Amino acid sequence: MAKAADVCVTSVRDWVRKYGNAVLDDPTNGIIGIGVGKKSTGALDDDSGFCVTGFVQRKLTRKQLKARAIPEFSASFAAVSGSRPEQQALEIDVVDAGSTFSATPKLRVDKSQRGPYGGPPPSVDLQKKFEAIRGGIGITNPAGAYPEFLSVGTLGFIVCDPQERLYLVSNNHVIANENDARKGNVVVQPGTLDLTDTELDLMDTLARLRNRLRIAKLSAWVDIEFPTAAQIPFNEVDCAIAEIEQSRRSVTEAARIGLGGVSRGLGPDYRIDADTGRVAGSTRVYKAGRTTGWTEGEVVALNVLTDVEYGAGVARFRNQIAIKPTADNTGPFSNRGDSGSGIYNETHKLVALLFAGSETRTLANPARKVMSALESALGRGRLTVVRG
Repeated sequence: MAKAADVCVTSVRDWVRKYGNAVLDDPTNGIIGIGVGKKSTGALDDDSGFCVTGFVQRKLTRKQLKARAIPEFSASFAAVSGSRPEQQALEIDVVDAGSTFSATPKLRVDKSQRGPYGGPPPSVDLQKKFEAIRGGIGITNPAGAYPEFLSVGTLGFIVCDPQERLYLVSNNHVIANENDARKGNVVVQPGTLDLTDTELDLMDTLARLRNRLRIAKLSAWVDIEFPTAAQIPFNEVDCAIAEIEQSRRSVTEAARIGLGGVSRGLGPDYRIDADTGRVAGSTRVYKAGRTTGWTEGEVVALNVLTDVEYGAGVARFRNQIAIKPTADNTGPFSNRGDSGSGIYNETHKLVALLFAGSETRTLANPARKVMSALESALGRGRLTVVRG
């Protein structure tokens, strides 16, 4: 028999799935995302109870909410489900996300603005050219932008198909340009935003850039679906895959996670243990990304439903993972340019693909969803995460 905590989290998850859309569609309540979290706002594996978590750009006092005619979360809860949280034996909480969620990490800026947006390199520099390809380093698809615009995202991880071809995995919005790419587009490393002035002068055309820096060719991606007049479609992944041209760079370090060790393959999905009512496995996670390097975080919410801002519009995502930095991390878990990073658990198994964030939270696609979606998009059989 399931424990009381398990029943509670099942009720919370069911409520989010049933009523989350209605909460997001209400323009008066200020809620920008909703998911399964903890009342403590801590890691999902702590001892506090599960709750329906509402994300807001800025958390306001009751007095401020009343002055601005914004309903409290409990009132929004009741408006969509017919009764207040306590009447349904559910807890609720409001979390300050600091901003809306956006897929701004793939930096893309006008060439003249590269200085303010490039950012200082992390302590472990993943913004330079690497002779051996590995996860965590800066990449981009420059088609349709270069040399007027410079851009960069992150190479997440590397997979292998049954024919032993190697592919790099990142976000659609990093290497498939928000559905606006073509199969065969070249992926370059480093990203164009990370080139020096001398390198930009030497590679002043797209053809010269591709000839010098190409590492892969875009193979497939999963379209990001945007709202139409008729419907608001759900997205679950923001991912793309490109076949590595092994003659261009070494792949001897393909299992490496930036400079922070090696991948141990694909990890399990996060789930609630029926016997204990707790999240199975550790929620401590790590990533290597182009901008912030090697960082650590805690998974703080599952089944997150939210709208994410893209250059092409706003897309609705469901079943996402929310992460915040640990107390030991000296800065944010991710920042602009980190999109596409692979996220690993403490045993170095891949659990998620970073794709968006706010000022205080990072959003990620569950890794097994990404792998399944890419297998369907690529159509070449089962994909395996390269491991050390």
